[in-house]
Amino acid sequence: MIRFILMLCITALLLTSTLIADTTEPAQTAAVEPIDTTKVYHIQTVVEVTGKRITPTQRDFPVAKGQFNTILNTNGFSLIRKGTFFAQDIYADGLKRGDIQVVVDGERYHSACPNRMDSPLTRANPLEMAGIEMVKNTGTLQSGIGGAINYQREKPMQPLKIRAGLSQAAGVTENSDAAFAINSHDHRINARYATGRGYEDADGESFVDRYGYKQNYSYRLAEGSVIGRRGDWQYRTGFTYTDDVMFPYLQMDERVNRVWSGFVSYKGHKLYANHTSHVMDNGLRVSTGTMVTDATNFTVGATGSFYEVFYRNWDADNEIATPMMRIENHLMPDVSVASGALQKQIDKPHWGVSGKAGIVYHKMGDANRLDFFKALYPDAEDSRLLPTFGLNAYFKTMLSKNVLGVISAEVASDVPATENMYITVQKPMGKPYWLGNPTMDAPVKAGLRAKASYKGASFEAFATRIWNYVNFTRASAGMVSYMTYENIDAVLTGFNFTGEWKYVDLNAFYTWANNTSSDSAMSEIPPLTVTTTLKSPEYKGFKAQFQHTFADAQTRIDESLDERTTPSWHRFDLGLSYKTGSLRFALDVENLTDELYYQHMSYLRNPYASGDILYEPGRTFRFTVTFDEVFSKQSYHRMK
Repeated sequence: MIRFILMLCITALLLTSTLIADTTEPAQTAAVEPIDTTKVYHIQTVVEVTGKRITPTQRDFPVAKGQFNTILNTNGFSLIRKGTFFAQDIYADGLKRGDIQVVVDGERYHSACPNRMDSPLTRANPLEMAGIEMVKNTGTLQSGIGGAINYQREKPMQPLKIRAGLSQAAGVTENSDAAFAINSHDHRINARYATGRGYEDADGESFVDRYGYKQNYSYRLAEGSVIGRRGDWQYRTGFTYTDDVMFPYLQMDERVNRVWSGFVSYKGHKLYANHTSHVMDNGLRVSTGTMVTDATNFTVGATGSFYEVFYRNWDADNEIATPMMRIENHLMPDVSVASGALQKQIDKPHWGVSGKAGIVYHKMGDANRLDFFKALYPDAEDSRLLPTFGLNAYFKTMLSKNVLGVISAEVASDVPATENMYITVQKPMGKPYWLGNPTMDAPVKAGLRAKASYKGASFEAFATRIWNYVNFTRASAGMVSYMTYENIDAVLTGFNFTGEWKYVDLNAFYTWANNTSSDSAMSEIPPLTVTTTLKSPEYKGFKAQFQHTFADAQTRIDESLDERTTPSWHRFDLGLSYKTGSLRFALDVENLTDELYYQHMSYLRNPYASGDILYEPGRTFRFTVTFDEVFSKQSYHRMK
């Protein structure tokens, strides 16, 4: 309570004194006035920021091999582990998953799995990416109610360029990850292959010991793509394959996932499509029954600087069989979604405004499934038409010679996640059915942010009010009990602090969230987390760093959903790297003290939650080597 009162005081002080904005250091090659710049991280010469204007609630980061976890755990964003190393989901300032849209160069990649096993968040090939744009405001074209994560691909280039990386983990975690990208004549070939096994925690407990697997299975990820350009035209095609990815926090695992994707664009106007085929079951577990889900998702869309239209079809069948009975569920009943939106953005030296407006149409193809919803929601219909909008405004100014301040305000509305509206799961042995709510209203969000930046340090405070936020609830009809969804009102407030100096980095965030409809804590809210990194100066190509992460106990939980408190924990990591020319070698020791810990999470966030606590890996040694070289024309011809 004391922490909350203190935080509210800080928030009020910042909001009333108009201190807000994003830290601002211009690129070395860009001659831009300080007021118009923002913190941008580079990958050598890949990212050019001259003339690029970024709003205060937007940040760009580079992508290097193995950096996804580091990048996506900063500035209020955090990842929650669900299984092996690329099985994670995103949170930001108390909002989560379906609230935050994940796009790749403007292309939407929807999950085929209702449990979001196949989230594209951490499965993108790092060597194909130039940066990650992390947006918290809702005024941009593809933002959800909680913002957006936009992966930015590196554009193909004319000279020969080779990027390659190999990562090998040992100790309690065994996995290998290799990728390469070869660029020449405005075309690039990318490939990646990763494999590994389920890890052990700090107590030496494996997935077999703790989660009931038959054995410690190996998973595989393979992906390849070709991207090119000719004049004003660009094009790409790619394919990704994964199998036997273990998800201990669920009752099933990903057995096969295949994703095909492609696009063609002309002068910034892009037409894209992707298709996902996903199969999950409990065949890797010790069980007396079987559960199988077969799902597909197809998305096609067109996007430009000021517009977006897309169509999505999502279908999933599920079968649950026990020695006594068999249940067939049309899990996602052939749902189609059509959406269109327009956006306008105005940026001036000291202020800016961005806004969007759109409409989303849902249609349930299997009309026979409607009776299942009507048992709990008599007004349910097989189609919905909902508007969306977002408006964001900011003002920024130099409060003194070295202090940049910004204040921003927003109001927005977005549709509930499709699975929250239309998922249907009948369960055996008296267990609650899982049912979407197609009658829910669209959430409406109003928020204020204030940020002050001074010489590498940035403090941000935020306050958010959401009406009709989508939340879990229990219900019953007749003799049947349900886990379903409802609209609630909520308040979220907190702060984010980032500091980046020569020898020290500091990242801290905290969110206090309350369900005002029931005057209780909201579920799935990460606790206060502080990460401190000590960095050594470079000496003859060598650099070292020591990192400490502290997560406080989370005692504010939603007991009505059987959410559990989480104890505090400390984690220490050590890294050493050596760079010579285009080669970089790195040795990292993760969880140096072999701490037994787990992150805070909710245990009823989907119909197939196992209820198990997912412990993090114990002490892990990771060796990485990367190569990144752009060859001159002379050396290119010699190589030919």
